[in-house]
Amino acid sequence: MKDSPLWWLFAATSVVIWFSVMLPAMPTRKHKAFVSCGPALAAVPLAAYCLKSKEPFTEILPFYCALIVSVPVGILGHRKALREVLSDPDIPYEEATGPWTLQAGCALVVFLGLASYYVAN
Repeated sequence: MKDSPLWWLFAATSVVIWFSVMLPAMPTRKHKAFVSCGPALAAVPLAAYCLKSKEPFTEILPFYCALIVSVPVGILGHRKALREVLSDPDIPYEEATGPWTLQAGCALVVFLGLASYYVAN
């Protein structure tokens, strides 16, 4: 299953999850445009790794799915608070932190750990 084309379906589902959770959490068009680049920008280093190591991209898709799903899982339950913080023009986007930061970090560790375990075995 590691090299299965089903991972493309999982990756597409991950992107749908990203957009369905992240876009409503963003207060302005600028924030929405910035967040919309996330799935594409996450694919760039993974594609570069695959080109350099001559590995098929489908073998690295579990990591892509883990990266893309972990951030929306991280803001679940905090969307309203995130919108409020991001809508405050005095707080730069880079400094808009809250409980969702810890939750997203933990989700990233868990999902990447699961993806690593899956790919290694």
